[in-house]
Amino acid sequence: MKDKILIVEDEASMAKQLKWGLSDAYDILTASDGAGAMDVLNSQSPLVVLLDLGLPPDPDNAAEGLRLLEVMIGRVPHLKVIVITGNTEKVNAVKAVSLGAYDFHTKPVDLEELRIVIKRAFHLSRLERQVTELQGMVGVDSQFHGMVATCRPMMELFERAKKVARTDYPVLIQGESGTGKERLARAIHAMSDRNEMPLVIIDCGSIPENLIESELFGHEKGSFTGAHARQIGKVERAQGGTVVLDEVGELPLQLQVKLLRFIQEGTIERVGGKEPLAIDARVIAVTNVDLKRAVDEKRFREDLYYRLNVVPLSMPSLRERRDDIPVLARYFLDAYSREIGPRFKGFSQDALDAMMGHDWQGNVREMQNRIKRAVVMAEGDYITAEDLDLEVTEKGAVLTLREIRDEAEITAVRHALARHRGNISRAAQDLDVSRPTLHDLIKKHGIAVSK
Repeated sequence: MKDKILIVEDEASMAKQLKWGLSDAYDILTASDGAGAMDVLNSQSPLVVLLDLGLPPDPDNAAEGLRLLEVMIGRVPHLKVIVITGNTEKVNAVKAVSLGAYDFHTKPVDLEELRIVIKRAFHLSRLERQVTELQGMVGVDSQFHGMVATCRPMMELFERAKKVARTDYPVLIQGESGTGKERLARAIHAMSDRNEMPLVIIDCGSIPENLIESELFGHEKGSFTGAHARQIGKVERAQGGTVVLDEVGELPLQLQVKLLRFIQEGTIERVGGKEPLAIDARVIAVTNVDLKRAVDEKRFREDLYYRLNVVPLSMPSLRERRDDIPVLARYFLDAYSREIGPRFKGFSQDALDAMMGHDWQGNVREMQNRIKRAVVMAEGDYITAEDLDLEVTEKGAVLTLREIRDEAEITAVRHALARHRGNISRAAQDLDVSRPTLHDLIKKHGIAVSK
């Protein structure tokens, strides 16, 4: 089925020319006045409109066209209106853009150029609609203890986290900086039976090497110069709860031995202490270092690695979960806009393209920082690629029809399953398909079904 374009043009020859030039790729609908345009918009639901501002009852005045533009956009938020205007009417065209028109073209129309703009307009309309749908899920189905995601790798990770939270096994969380490893560690603690007991996070990379043993395990009075009183270590403070060892790969080898003893025996010794102390604390290790390589390079003990790696969890980089970029971006835009007062309508097409094509070396943390800065500094109604300090790349190209269809299927199935808490029968009924068909779609797209 072809995409629908509504042409609103009172000049029959112009309408015929546009229809002839576009009908090979699109289903063309026409109207010659405002009333007819609204009838078609309500009954046929086109996503793109070509609008001539000069409409009856006064074709020489743009007032009717501008009024119709506002009404249409108010009725269909994701509608993309491309204004067609004469060379002498650019002022009205610019005004139309300020009212929400997607773009404008002057007569005589360059059909090849118009085709490119129309293609991008359809892409943006679909993307905005998808973001809105995903945004409707944010807060329940796409949030996991403060982490926002809808893609398959993250859904599978969340399921693994739920399962491991029910145990006391050590957990090793690995991933690039900025992916949310500490958030996942907090989520595991929050879902565990220890959630009412202390959660102690130790940044192993920021503590000076000569103090780290005392910070972790504590010390007795007089055990070294400056030890004027007994100090309880952070591991001991986690009694009954969870200790998170952030950047565990930075621990000196001699401390790795004592950490291994704690994991194996559940005991520690304060610096200068004479008796072992029994500590009941679950260990979650977090690192952006490849610990297996560190073992091979003799920078990390192999026995400790295997003790920590009982349940490995790997946080995907943002490059590995690009499907989440639009919903994450909208989530952060809404969150930061609330802090200074909402005034943005969303992201421009070039911003969406740039975000989809960016490598995100700093991952989610980088996205947060760029959007937070843009919310403060941007001046227009939409956040642009320039506001984000990003360049548009070819990676943000328009999707193929198959990719668009697959995305639509994935979104529809995920939403139906989320609404019915994984109940296949009810989700199939909601989607108006049979159970076998829904199972085929789930298998085809590798959609995780949570119950």
